Amino acid sequence: MPAEHKLTNRHTIASYFAGAHLHNGVCLGGNEQQILALAGLTHAQLKHPKSRILATQLSSIVKSCWRISGDELLGFTQQKVKVGMFNLLAERLIRCKTLTEALAYSVVFYNLTGDQLQIKVERRSTQVCVSVNANFKSSSDRTSSNSVLTELLLLICHRFPSWLVGRVIPLSQIHVKHGKPTHHEEYRLMFPCPCIYQSTDNMLVFDAKYLDLPVVQTPQEWVKYANQIPLQWFKKQSYNDTCSAQVIRILESSLSGKGSNFDNVATKLNMTSRTLRRKLIIEGNRFQQLKDNTRRDKAIHLFEQADLTIAEIGLAVGFTELATFSRAFKHWTGVSPNTYRNYHSQTSW
Repeated sequence: MPAEHKLTNRHTIASYFAGAHLHNGVCLGGNEQQILALAGLTHAQLKHPKSRILATQLSSIVKSCWRISGDELLGFTQQKVKVGMFNLLAERLIRCKTLTEALAYSVVFYNLTGDQLQIKVERRSTQVCVSVNANFKSSSDRTSSNSVLTELLLLICHRFPSWLVGRVIPLSQIHVKHGKPTHHEEYRLMFPCPCIYQSTDNMLVFDAKYLDLPVVQTPQEWVKYANQIPLQWFKKQSYNDTCSAQVIRILESSLSGKGSNFDNVATKLNMTSRTLRRKLIIEGNRFQQLKDNTRRDKAIHLFEQADLTIAEIGLAVGFTELATFSRAFKHWTGVSPNTYRNYHSQTSW
């Protein structure tokens, strides 16, 4: 896969998404405890609004919902789209020559297979708009959670085409029909671009020049990708052309040393501290927030290693004092490191 397009396993996800999909799985008839056990999660882990989960855990819950419902659209729409339909489409898309051809075929495919998804690709001057709207059930106790499916569909419509062409397609905007949710901060990680709420369409907007990009993946690569669905959609994509992504990569490799301070990171990027600060502000980020998020995500992943002490985890993410790490971790996640470790002891199976 070309270097421009990478996925990272260190990314964590707001527990809101796990809770929302879990609730839907129960509404579909699934056993809550069984779904949680398969994902290696507990109720306590999901109840705090600041808690974070791993991409593998969210992937497990979504797979459980697919298994329970037999519906790729998770039971939200008037009729089912049988599980396996996306794979059938992808096997054809992998043989397209360009992104234009792949998007055009996707529109035809879903038009032929039912009315549950309306996909439209429209070129507007130098921009292309890809809209995806589901035919939601008119009366359901899950109607208020329709954004759960919308978020997933937009994520797929961005990340799978990006994979096909071997690079992340930069988004200019996204539009969603629903209002601004409480977890809106997570949208900056999912779709690093401005989001327009309460729009008339659910839509991705990007520069039309990307339509000419060739499909570079092979049927062999598709087999590997397919075996990891939906995990591939929940891993964080690396935006190598942004200053923020470059800072994050440096921080990931130097959290435990002195190289993670602001001035040293600026030096590694061959720019002054003032220039680095200005570029991060333009991208809507602050250095300390990027550093805290990187520390938080790495610490959460290190808790998967039962042989590491809490002090060792703190040291690995740059804290020499256990008390300081404990305060920071509770600020990031809402719970202490000891409480978080207890979550894992409860889910060992």
